[in-house]
Formats: sequence, structure tokens, C-alpha cells
Amino acid sequence: MGDLPAAVHTPVLLAEVIQRLHPQPGMRMLDCTLGLGGHAVALARAGADVVGIDRDGEARSLARERFASEGLAGKLTVRAATFADAVEELVKQGERFDGVLADLGVSSMQLDREDRGFSWRSETSPDMRMGDGCPETALDLIARSSEEQLATILYEYGEERLSRRVSRSIKLAHAAGALTTNAQLAAVVRAAIPGHHTRHPAMRTFQALRIAVNDELGQLERLLAVLPQLTAPGGRAVVISFHSLEDRAVKEVFRDGLQAGLWEDVARKVITASDEELAVNPRATPAKLRWALRAASSSTSTTSATGISRS
Repeated sequence: MGDLPAAVHTPVLLAEVIQRLHPQPGMRMLDCTLGLGGHAVALARAGADVVGIDRDGEARSLARERFASEGLAGKLTVRAATFADAVEELVKQGERFDGVLADLGVSSMQLDREDRGFSWRSETSPDMRMGDGCPETALDLIARSSEEQLATILYEYGEERLSRRVSRSIKLAHAAGALTTNAQLAAVVRAAIPGHHTRHPAMRTFQALRIAVNDELGQLERLLAVLPQLTAPGGRAVVISFHSLEDRAVKEVFRDGLQAGLWEDVARKVITASDEELAVNPRATPAKLRWALRAASSSTSTTSATGISRS
């Protein structure tokens, strides 16, 4: 597959993840978003056995290669699935882990690979699929959605204030056959949003389409619903989010779980990257880490923050 740029091997908030999960020899850790294995390798170096989940076949292969190159191949078990499907299956199997990590969002490898169709700069077709479990591309989504449906997606998932105007412009461009590349899509959005912007105005639209294509918020909701069951008594859970919709969901579920007695303690404040990390890895800028400590109970029956009794 060839070597990848060094930047894609830099996991965000690594020191903070290790500090909160506190991996030790003999522990079992679950990495719900394995990616290229940056966090998982660090957990394995500390002696933990890691189960890694990823829906992207290329990422799974590269993570295996990385573990093998460090002599850690025996410390990694890989599951090929969306993390929501995988964790629900693990719960059915009665699996529990001393630490659970979910580093949400698109990986650097996917962003940097032009053929994956994530970047607003690319000349490839709008794709934005993270891997398995995505039946349609972003272009397919645009094609099948009405102008009103698309505006709702842009407003709810991208927090785009001018969602109706942007949606109308996108649908008109698509009908005219002028929406075959990401660069064209970005240009259409820019033209629909007047004024000067510190960031490209299409970034909110691209975020919204990516979230919708990959059902990111639905995946997160399913993970959070079973997270107390996945985490062994006294174990820890860490979630890293990259936009306010994700962070809000994590914050609320951890808070409700604390009140319900599922968690013994949760992060009172969000943790963000240090100035030192940002200097070498600017992509860590939006990263927000929240953690929770599982209540030291032997009970196998819990009630999720959604109020559903699970055992």
C-alpha cells in the first residue's frame, strides 16, 4: 500500500488518552475507531491487549502492519464492522473491557487520500464514505434528497444558517450536471454564501454531508447506549469528538449516566489539545476529550441514559 505521510500517524490527545485509560499489563482495551492504530499501539506498549474496530479495510490492514512492525501483533484483535454494530455484538457476547476509547470523526488518512472524496479541494467525485456500512455516496445523497431534505441535513448536521440558500444552489448545480467534483461543490457553496470567511464556507456543508452519509450521530448514539455495559466495573471510557453535536451528546449521556449511578465520576470540563500538540498537529484543534469512570458494581444489568433496561 505504500508509506503514508508521517502526519497521519499522529493520534490526537495521546498523552491525555493514556492518562485517563491508564493501561496496564493484563488489561483489555477496546478501541472503537482503530484507524491506523496510533492510540491502540500506545495502549499495547503499556501491556494491554487491544480489540480494535474499524469499518475501513485499508485502515485495518495498515493497523495490523503497524502492530507487526513494532512486535505487537499478538496484542491486537481486529473486528471489521461499524463500531455501533461491533459494540452491540460485543455486548451480546458478554464482553467487558477495562478501557474503552472512541476517537470520532474522519481519519487523517481518509482526508488526505483524494480518491476518498472528503476534501473540498479535491477534483474527485463527492464520496465521503468511511468504509463498510455506507450504502450511498455524498453525491447519491444529494441526488435523492429534495431541496428541503438537503437543507435540513445542512442545518442539523452542519449548523449552516443559510442552509436553504445553499441547498437550492446545490440542487440547481446538480440538475445542470455541474456537480461532479468536490471542488465544484465547494465553489457552489462559496457562491451561495456572501462575505469574507476565515474558513472556507463549504466546510459546514461538507461536514453535514459526511455525517449523513456515514450516520455518524446514529453510530455515536448506539455506542453511548451500551457504553456502560462494555466498560467493566471500575473501568474507564474516553470519547474524543470533533464538533459540537458529538460533544454535546457525549456530555449529556455521561451526565445522565452519572446521575443514574452507571458512572462513578465523569469529566467536569472538556479536555483539549495543548499548545505544544497543536504546534506539531494542527488537526487536533477541534478535538474535545471527555472521560467517565464506571461505577465499581458487579451488576450485569444496567439502564442506559435513554432509559432502556439492558442486561
